[in-house]
Amino acid sequence: MQTKTADRTIQLQLALLQEDLGRLQARCAGLPRPPDVTIALRQFKDLGPAFEAVAAFTSVLRSNTTSLDEARRAQVEQQLRQLTISLWQLHLVAVAPRLERMVANIGHMPIGTRFVLERWVRQLDELRSEEDIVAGLDQALLAKVETMARQLANDAPDLMDFGRG
Repeated sequence: MQTKTADRTIQLQLALLQEDLGRLQARCAGLPRPPDVTIALRQFKDLGPAFEAVAAFTSVLRSNTTSLDEARRAQVEQQLRQLTISLWQLHLVAVAPRLERMVANIGHMPIGTRFVLERWVRQLDELRSEEDIVAGLDQALLAKVETMARQLANDAPDLMDFGRG
């Protein structure tokens, strides 16, 4: 049985998520194209936590929908699906120029870059399992980002292993 308090709380949380997405859009729009691989990598790494925080809040909100009646729950889940698609689309658009710069200058990537990109590839692989989200994304952009990320994860410098000898 849905309570008015639960519905109000979820409406407030949805509004906050929309605001967070708007702030992320403004932040991404304000990022200059990276002039070199060091700045590209820094921007790439800085974007991750911001997107992850919003995604985590989306997951928490999704788990709070159990107090809603079936019709309202379906409506909220659709809103969350659309927010998740928008969040992923923005993330792909934001990281693409950074990955392009890194791929273009892969020989100048700092040591340890491989670890960062392997983590991103795992996130993209997890995304692929969410077919309803993937269906709403720009498929060409997703494929391009995946290709660049995999190339970087395979070819970028790894951390040094000083324990062998």
